[in-house]
Amino acid sequence: MSEGPERGTGRQMAESQLSELQNARVLLEEARGLSRNLAHHRRARLEFRIGEALDEVDRQIGELRADRG
Repeated sequence: MSEGPERGTGRQMAESQLSELQNARVLLEEARGLSRNLAHHRRARLEFRIGEALDEVDRQIGELRADRG
């Protein structure tokens, strides 16, 4: 069966979302590296928040990949 226009659009949106999430993950990893120059108490708090954000991005990437598969 051929894909209808709606399914193709949905797939393109999922691919776009996946790409955006992967880009966000790279930026978060860069922020984590830059945070090492902060004072200890600020760094710990920021790294905790970055870790939470990375976990959420990873969860969403996993969901998108599962939906594609």
